Amino acid sequence: MSFCDSMRLGVNHHLLYADVIKDSSEHLRTLEAVLADPRLDLVDMWYPWDIREACVKSVLDSGKIIYYNMGNRAGQRPLAPASMDKEHREYTLAVYKDELDRATLVKARKIITNSGPNDAENRDRCKDYLVDFYIELCDCAESMLVMIEPTDWDTSKCKLIGSSKEAVEICRRVREAGFDNMASMIDMCHIPLMHETIAQAVADTGEYLEHIHLGNCVTDRPSPFYGDKHPGFGIEGGVFGVFDIAEVFRLCLASGYFKKETPGSASIEMRRLPGRSSEDCFDKYYEVVCQAWEIAVKTEV
Repeated sequence: MSFCDSMRLGVNHHLLYADVIKDSSEHLRTLEAVLADPRLDLVDMWYPWDIREACVKSVLDSGKIIYYNMGNRAGQRPLAPASMDKEHREYTLAVYKDELDRATLVKARKIITNSGPNDAENRDRCKDYLVDFYIELCDCAESMLVMIEPTDWDTSKCKLIGSSKEAVEICRRVREAGFDNMASMIDMCHIPLMHETIAQAVADTGEYLEHIHLGNCVTDRPSPFYGDKHPGFGIEGGVFGVFDIAEVFRLCLASGYFKKETPGSASIEMRRLPGRSSEDCFDKYYEVVCQAWEIAVKTEV
């Protein structure tokens, strides 16, 4: 069974080409390259405003499914949707609404967000603020699905929502407020940093799962690739490889996330390996994904 029958495969453009996208012309050139790749069904992306017309045209002409990634941009005040500071929350919401406009222009189906920095002394209050934030964002998003990406509490990015269970808790509260366009996701790079296993992340996310980031992680602190850096398969000290991707696929086939009637989505989210081109690395990553799918299908329970 080909994964094309049950999975929509994508790539995170701005991590694969992280070294060049600060240059707007390179951002556009590399985005157009992944949009033209026939191996891909979808692209995780964002774009700078100064090249919006060309980006929007390229995206719409490609016919690719788009998941828009929201977050901090270079030179911008850090975002904090659950801050104890009301003015900071309002600023963050305004930035997210602007990003939502950009997502709308490329007809994004889903948007990817994060919870902002952890506040260890005010976690419960901050989670209440975060629920309020997502209620307003979901209301503005209309037909788009809003996804929260759990990261980690205490190891690298230190975000407010650092476990799969807490991400689901936020989603549940937003849905109970009347907004069904709220969901969660799994990022393989974050799983070890959140002190979870692949099986735990899949089980804890459950029916709220709407996207997966396929990748790798280094947990050895002295390594320059430690933490939430999304290193590629084959990096020294990397936690994951082909059999771990296969475990993700097997578990998600068993849960029904990947099925012909409603194919689930997964994107390759890794930077290029040192000394290798982004294009060569993507070929390697794609090959690993294909191998992992074959393993998963053979071992599915």
